[in-house]
Parts: sequence; structure tokens; C-alpha cells
Amino acid sequence: MIVYCRLICITCTNANMILMNFTVICMNDVIIEQKTFTNRTHWLEKSSDISLTFSAAAVGAIFGTIPAVTFIAKYGIRRVLTVYGLLSAAGTILMPLAVNNGLITVLIARLFQGIGASILYSSIGSISESWSPITEIGTFVAFLSSAFQISNIVTMPTAGFLCESSLGWRSIYYIFGGITVVLYLVFFWYYNDAPDKHKHVSSKELKNLRDGKIITSSTSKSVQNVKFIQIFTNWEVFEITLAIIGGSTSVICLNNYGPIYLNKVLGLNIRETGYSNAIPYFFAAIVKFGAGPITDKLAHITERIRLILFALLPQITMAFGYLVMSMTSHVIIAQVAYTISVVLAGLNVIGMVKCAQIVAEKHLTLIMAVISMSSWVSAFILPIVIGIICPTNSHSEWSRFYLYVAIFVILTNLPFPFLARVSGRKRVVPETKF
Repeated sequence: MIVYCRLICITCTNANMILMNFTVICMNDVIIEQKTFTNRTHWLEKSSDISLTFSAAAVGAIFGTIPAVTFIAKYGIRRVLTVYGLLSAAGTILMPLAVNNGLITVLIARLFQGIGASILYSSIGSISESWSPITEIGTFVAFLSSAFQISNIVTMPTAGFLCESSLGWRSIYYIFGGITVVLYLVFFWYYNDAPDKHKHVSSKELKNLRDGKIITSSTSKSVQNVKFIQIFTNWEVFEITLAIIGGSTSVICLNNYGPIYLNKVLGLNIRETGYSNAIPYFFAAIVKFGAGPITDKLAHITERIRLILFALLPQITMAFGYLVMSMTSHVIIAQVAYTISVVLAGLNVIGMVKCAQIVAEKHLTLIMAVISMSSWVSAFILPIVIGIICPTNSHSEWSRFYLYVAIFVILTNLPFPFLARVSGRKRVVPETKF
């Protein structure tokens, strides 16, 4: 029940973040309304301003990530997640009013959404570490991180339908924001940071959760500081972060700009765009659900081979999908390549978290915050780059951009499986693999 509750919360929080990615193509009524009063160009007609709204969410996420580890250590994941989730809901519910008032208020609402989403990666690491048996960490990570795919499956067709209905695009924000409030209040009521203090966890279940883990007592502040310094200056952390930056860049391109690419470049209408963007994420969720348990059960395969299979190979294949999109103008071929890229985009996170657990030991929450920060920095920079390379959303501009993305993904992911540590120094548990 714990893991399902958190899955739904992550899904809603990420859905709040990506609503703007789709609804931005539905807001023509706002532009038309302004044209009745003035001939000025509306911010929704400027590619650079739209990109700015995407960057604003990333800025909020960066600011939200910075204090997250301290807050979690002081107040616990339950309280911190609830506050962050409610901030996401507030930014979502206020978005229609913000759009009517202008770009500045939209940026403020996006900051709230970004702050709310900033803790998602850290929460996946923290909850998986506390609530999963050591032999099933891959399954838990895959299950919880599939929320990023599920949010697209739910959001895109729903947004496409509501945008063309009498309810309009504003209803999307009210519905998702309201649901987020309810879900996080349920999460706060039901979740507990410590499995041994949860009223529904039996002694048998608790033994299974603790089996193979080292239960550490509090250490002195100086020891903790030494550990933190070691993590921040660790070469292996840099390798993981570099690979995450490459993977995050590709995922952000698909999440944030997939609807724009399908609608503006491939010429699909709004409803077609919603379904065409959701279907790939449906297959992506299925693949991720299967990949997690497989990584846990392939104990007879060396850790290095598993890193190549589940971290490098999907990213190389995804980069190939970007290459195809950069070289074709055929709608069907482009959609197939887009689907392949979406399906494989999220697999590397499973290998990254498992490797991070080995490197970070009991400081997994901290290293997940570092990984999260690198992802949000990518999310901040990418819209600026796209605004420069693709100012008119033409096919030639996007072809050139996708070529750059393919090369970047390959270069950032290629070293990881061969340089990452899969065993060695003292770890959380001797039997932890991959």
C-alpha cells in the first residue's frame, strides 16, 4: 500500500509539471482575447517566452532541491513530501488565473510547480531504501520511477480531450490540482518514515525489509560531514551525474517538447497529439515494470554486463531514435522513432540508483539530491538552447537539434558502464549488486 500511495503522488506531481507542455498549444482563446484590446504580440506567440515558462519550473526545482536533504533529515520524508506536494498543487490550481494575468504570474506559478517536483528523485531513493528489501531495490525503483511515464499516459489524452471539450483547458489545472491536494493529505495520514513504527507492518514483514541491511545509529556531526565531502568529491558520483545529465536531457526533450514536436512539426491536431504522445509512455511503463524485477533476478550475469544491458544499451538505442527523427520528414517514421525514444528513455535510472546505493552507502538520499539537481539544471538550460536553435519550430530546426541531442546522449552515457564501481569498498551491504 505504501508504494502504491507514493506512486500515485509522484504521478500527480509530475503531471502538474507537464500540463503546461501540452496546454500551451490549447490557449488560443487567451491570445484572441488580448487581440480585441491590443495588437501586441502575446507571450504565447513567442517561442522564447514559452521556453522561459519551462525554465522557470526548473529554477523552482533547483531551489527546492537545495534544502531538501536538510529538511528530510530534520523533519522526515513524510512531512517534507506533503509540503512540497501541496506547493505543486497550489501552483497548478492558480495557473489559469496566472495565464490570464500575464507571463510574470505564470512564471511564479511554474516556480511553485517546480519546487513541488524537485523532491521526486530524492523521495524515490529514500522510500526505496526504507521500504524495499535489499534484494528488490531495482523493482521498487522501477515501479516508483514509472510514475514519470504514467503521468504522461494519464495527462496527455485527458488534456487533449478537455482542451477540445466545453470545459476547456482551464479545467485540466483545477482537476489535477484538486486531486493532488487530496492524495497528499492521504499520504500524510497513511505513510510513516520508519517501517517499524507503521501500524500495518508485521514483525515478519519488518524482518524481510531489514534483512541484509545495516541499521546505523546516529553518528557525530564531524563524521557526517566527512561522509558528505567524500560523496561530493567522489569520481564515481561524477560519472553517475554525467550519465544522468545525458539521460535527463533526452527525457526532458520528450516530456516538455514532445507535444510541440508532434503538433507544430509533424502537423497533428490537438487530440491526435494527446494520444500520439500518450501511447509511447504506455509501452514505456510496461518496459520499466519488467526491467526492474529482471535486474534483481539476473544474479548469474555480472554486474558490469547488467549495467551495459540496462543503462548503456537503452540510451544508445534512444539516441538512434533521435538520429532517425533528425533525418526524416515522414510522419509515420518520425512517430515510430519518437515512440522508441520514449520507451527507452527512462531505463537508465534503474542502473544509476543501484550504482548510487553502492557508492553513497547510507547517504543515498543525499546522492539522489545531487542527481536530481543535475537533472533540473539540464531542464533549466535546455529550453534556452531550444529557443535559440528552434525559434520558429520548423522541421529543419528540430532536425538539427535532435542530431545534437543524439550525439550528447551517446557521449555522456558511453563511459558509465565501464568506469562505474559495481563492487569494492565498504558498502551498505556486502550482497548489494549492480
